[in-house]
Amino acid sequence: MTRSVETAVAVWGDRHLPVHAIADQARALAASGVIDGVLLADQLGNFIPPQLWTPQHTPMAALLGDADSHSDVFVMAGYLLASAPTLHLTISTDSVRRPPAELVQAMLTLANITEGHASFHVGGGEAKQLKPFGHKRAEGMVRMEDLFRIFRAFSENAGPIDYEGRRWKLEKASIGNAKPYRPRIYALGGGPQLIDHATSYADGLAFACPSVWSTPERFAAEREEILRQVESKGRDPSEFRFAVWFPVLLASDPRQLERALDNSIVRWLAAVFGRIEHDRWEEDGLRSPLPDGWRYYEHLLPHDTPQSFIDDVLPKVTVEHVTKGWLCGTPAEVASQIRPYVDAGADWVCPMDYMPLVLDPAEAAAALRRSVDLCAAIKGA
Repeated sequence: MTRSVETAVAVWGDRHLPVHAIADQARALAASGVIDGVLLADQLGNFIPPQLWTPQHTPMAALLGDADSHSDVFVMAGYLLASAPTLHLTISTDSVRRPPAELVQAMLTLANITEGHASFHVGGGEAKQLKPFGHKRAEGMVRMEDLFRIFRAFSENAGPIDYEGRRWKLEKASIGNAKPYRPRIYALGGGPQLIDHATSYADGLAFACPSVWSTPERFAAEREEILRQVESKGRDPSEFRFAVWFPVLLASDPRQLERALDNSIVRWLAAVFGRIEHDRWEEDGLRSPLPDGWRYYEHLLPHDTPQSFIDDVLPKVTVEHVTKGWLCGTPAEVASQIRPYVDAGADWVCPMDYMPLVLDPAEAAAALRRSVDLCAAIKGA
């Protein structure tokens, strides 16, 4: 029998759309009875080069003039929660772009608004989010450790705090003692250093599957090792949570899915993050479509991506890359692929449906219903 699990759906606050459309989505999710919350991703830019965001590749480009007009998620969160106050809130962000005291203040505020149902997935930062805007990605892990330790210091202590870390120094720093609800903080990503920070200081680990661990069995083995690390540091492993993002292509029928599998944007995204570490394609008997050593979080700069690079990558992306990089099919079919991850120990799951990106806007309107049906099937409701 499938374990109990918290479900969330990603909501994209694109500034091309009227804001009430986003609020309508939130209210529909809250009314579904099977979706617990929303995920808002703190993005400045998308993964898609502008050469691919054209009507030639997706009808959606005629409605949304670019793929980068994301809303500020901390502003959007307050608006959505006013529209749908019962939703749990998850925000993903990074450790580089916002100073720790200001970020912790925002976390405590949103925890207060949601009465404790606020979580934050914090990564080390992606090149596309940092380099074009003058931030240094090399500081990501240092800043992450400082953020996690400062978060705990503010959460666990009354009065001003002193802190001297590798990047930040705080002296008699106070953001007040009113903390009626404690938010959860997760490390977002993988790698030994990030997992060390997570098991030392965070409430859990967030990651994408199959992009990081391509099978439930691989996830289960890694989960056990991570929990051993938590326990070795004197922490309670039963309190440590695992949050899993699932890139999915939810289709109404096989013909709709077949068209998507051959779409250039879908194939590009499968190449970019079908496997976060590209040598892991070999575990499935596939060669990476990308150059040796290329990793999206280090190298992807969509607005500085030559057409020649795109032309070299796309022909190497096979249908197998797409179907093994995404979970594909009807809501019932995708649920059958997610439930084994829940049984293996996932505590929170968020199917992120990219199908609407490549549909006609009239067809895309039905996509939200498919996400609701998927979460219902995951919960067995």
